[in-house]
Amino acid sequence: PDETPPVLSVTPVDISSVTTAIVFGADLSAVQKNPAFEYIVNNSTVKVRSACKGYIEDIRLNDNFPDYEVWIKMSSNSVYRIIYDHVLNLNISKNDEVNPGDILGIVGTGNRTELQINKTGNNNEELSYCPFDFGTSEFIQQHKTFTENWCLTETVKP
Repeated sequence: PDETPPVLSVTPVDISSVTTAIVFGADLSAVQKNPAFEYIVNNSTVKVRSACKGYIEDIRLNDNFPDYEVWIKMSSNSVYRIIYDHVLNLNISKNDEVNPGDILGIVGTGNRTELQINKTGNNNEELSYCPFDFGTSEFIQQHKTFTENWCLTETVKP
């Protein structure tokens, strides 16, 4: 397996368009903590950008919302998967290569999108990690212009 971690250098949305954020590790219910950064933005035309280099592993229609999940991996045997949830007007296709800043589409249902970083470990168990663990200093600083507190815990079961 390829253990090379992703390097997140571009925010998935323009931080100046964010009106609300649901931070990593926030309680979503009694049994589930948020496994992602969730960005709620001020309009439905905000572009969703790739935060890192990789290729489109899969594109999936969401069960509960009329929008998509975009799955990116750095390599075919990478233990990491970057998931952008709630994306519309897709600008990419399965197997496309992407670079930081490439447009994936626009924000999905409810003017929102999510950035989730999962790692497959032993026994194929997946954990979600705080995106700051993989962010450049610029990536982290841009987020902190909105709020200081993005990560309430290190890992979450997705």
